[in-house]
Amino acid sequence: MLNVLLSAYACLPNRGSEEGNGWHYSTLLSQRGLRVHCITREEFRSAIEPELAKGEFPNLTVHYVGVPDWLDRAYGNLVGLYAHYVYWQWQAAKLAKKLDQQYDFDLVHHVTYSSLQLGSFMYRVGKPFVFGPAGGGQRVPKVMKHYLGSYYSREVLRDGVSWLLQHFNPGFYRTMRQADQVLISNSDSLELARNYRGSKPTELMLDSGIGADFQASVPQERVANPPVLNLLWVGRLLPRKALELTIHAFSRVNPALPIRLTIVGGQGEMADQVPTYLTKYNVADRVNWVGHVSYDEVLKYYQQSDIFLFTSLRDSGPTQVTEAMANSMPVITLALHGQAEMVNGTNGIKVSVISNEQVLNDLAAAIERLYHNPAERLEMGRKAYSFAKNQVWDEKINAFTDRIYPSLVRQKKLVSAEQ
Repeated sequence: MLNVLLSAYACLPNRGSEEGNGWHYSTLLSQRGLRVHCITREEFRSAIEPELAKGEFPNLTVHYVGVPDWLDRAYGNLVGLYAHYVYWQWQAAKLAKKLDQQYDFDLVHHVTYSSLQLGSFMYRVGKPFVFGPAGGGQRVPKVMKHYLGSYYSREVLRDGVSWLLQHFNPGFYRTMRQADQVLISNSDSLELARNYRGSKPTELMLDSGIGADFQASVPQERVANPPVLNLLWVGRLLPRKALELTIHAFSRVNPALPIRLTIVGGQGEMADQVPTYLTKYNVADRVNWVGHVSYDEVLKYYQQSDIFLFTSLRDSGPTQVTEAMANSMPVITLALHGQAEMVNGTNGIKVSVISNEQVLNDLAAAIERLYHNPAERLEMGRKAYSFAKNQVWDEKINAFTDRIYPSLVRQKKLVSAEQ
C-alpha cells in the first residue's frame, strides 16, 4: 500500500472549484487502496471531521495547519491572500517533514492551490514530489478589458504579483526545479513551466473534474428542431467570467429567431449589474436570469438546455465546461486558456480573440450557425459527451494510481538500489 502525503490548502466536502478538488483527491485516492495523509487549513476542520466520522474513508487522515489571526484578517485582499498562502505553505512543509519521520511517505503531491507562481514548499520533505495540475499563465486579453470595468486594475495587480512571485518566491522556483513531475492545466501555463523546468517531466492535464453523478450513463439525445433553442450560462458572477460579454454577443443574434438565454448564478461582485446589462443591450425579453440555485438544480438546467456559452476571460480549466459536455451540450467559447484545451471544433466552437467587434460578431454567428444546423449541433453534443467521459474524477485518479505514482516510486527504488 502506497503511503501518500497531499498538500491541499483548499479542501472542503460538497464544494466545487479548488476546495472540491482538494477533497476529491484526498477521498478518492484513499478509496483506491492508498494510505493518504492530507494537510489542509485549520478552518476546515469543522466541516471535514464530521465527514470522516462517517467511516467512509478509513485510509484517509487529515492534518490541520493554522495561521496567525492577523493573516486571517488580511485574507480578503489579493496581496493578503498570497501572504496567507505562502505562510501556510511554509508551516505545512514543516509539519510534513515531521509527519514523514513518523510515516515514511512514498511520495508527496501538492494538489491545491493550483497555481504555478504560488508554488509549494513540499519539495523540502525530500521525497518524490508531484506538483499539480496547476495553471497561472493565463492573462485577460487587453482588447477585452473593458468588460471587467474598474476591476481590471485588480487584474493588473494580479499580473504584477504573479511576476514578483515568479522571480522572488522560492516556493515557485524550487518547485519548478525539484518536482519530479509537474502537471499543467493549459498551454499558457505550460510554456511558463517549461521556461524553468527545461526537459524535466512536464505534461498537460486539466485541473478540473466532475463527479460520476454528473456524467449520464449514455449521451443525451436532444430534439433537433425544438420550438425554442435554449442557451445556458452558468457560473459565479465574477468580473473575469465576463457575463456582460455573453449578453452583449447574444444581443447581436437575430431577435426573430426563437433563441433564449438562461443565466444561472447569483453570487459575485457583478451580480447587481445583471439587470443593467439586460437593459443596456435590450435583451430582457429573451433572457431568463434565475440567480443562485442548488447543485441538483444546476444539473437540471444542463439537461434542459441545448448549447452552453462560456466567455470567461481568464480560466485555468473551467469545471462548468466539463459539466455541460457531460450532459451532451456543445460549447461556444473563446480560444483562451483552459477552455481552448477542451473545445476542439468537433465538440463546440471556439472564437479567436483579436478585437472586441470580431469576438461579438463571431460569438453571435456561432449561435446562429448551431441554430440553423441542428445535425451539426447534435453531433457536437455527442462528441462533447465523449470528451467529458475522460474528465470524470475516477478517470483522473486512475492517471495517478496506475501511472504517475507507481512510476515515481519505481524510479526511487532504482536510485536507492544504485546507491
